[in-house]
Amino acid sequence: MVLEAQIGMPFQPLIPAYLPAYFDRREVEIHTDGLGPKGETMLELVYHTKKGNQLVIQEWIPQEPQADTSVQCRCVCASPELCSPAEVGMQVGELRVAFKLSAANIITYEQLRFVFDTLGPAANQQIFSKMAEVPVTFNLPPAVDIPTNSDGVQEVTLVVTPDGYNPAHFAVKKGIPVRLVFRQVGQVGCGNELIFQWDKSKIVTLTLASQSDKKVVEFTPELTGDFRFSCPHLIYRGVMSVEE
Repeated sequence: MVLEAQIGMPFQPLIPAYLPAYFDRREVEIHTDGLGPKGETMLELVYHTKKGNQLVIQEWIPQEPQADTSVQCRCVCASPELCSPAEVGMQVGELRVAFKLSAANIITYEQLRFVFDTLGPAANQQIFSKMAEVPVTFNLPPAVDIPTNSDGVQEVTLVVTPDGYNPAHFAVKKGIPVRLVFRQVGQVGCGNELIFQWDKSKIVTLTLASQSDKKVVEFTPELTGDFRFSCPHLIYRGVMSVEE
């Protein structure tokens, strides 16, 4: 249905490879007669839950280039400690995407993050209904190989900017010491805090006090696999791959 709908669109619509199992993909509604904020051609996908709630995904190309490409979230708060996402906007290339929920509690922010992290062309046949099914490296660029320096250490500088981590995906070798230097460039909100893991039980939190601050963690990876790192709210996310 999406492939048919995109024939008359000026862009290729994206659909989520991941949706929680309680959303009915087969009954998705597709609307092509909507308009963006400034009258742009807009595609709208409406996914329903079995209880009648909705997740609406709106897509359009803004008339003017967007300077801010960061994820923007509007939340509904039952208390200062308990908030749920109500509307999230993001930029994917030149495409602007908005996610709107009919009820704030039908999906967690972590689930919603997986929904828009797995956006891809409708021709993609990969479908996931559980977060555990989604590969950690899904939609990430190829890993940047970190070389070993003259001291026998794999040294990587991880920089967080308003656009995310650089590198967002890097690879190190098992059994060789790693020295990771964490820095920030620009205003990154909660991105100044990094939750980093290199083993199932080995996790550290690095917090930058200012834009000129830097934090260092040194470790030797002993397990191969993919390990996600992120800020506390999962707005910024990346992966370290440990290889033989």
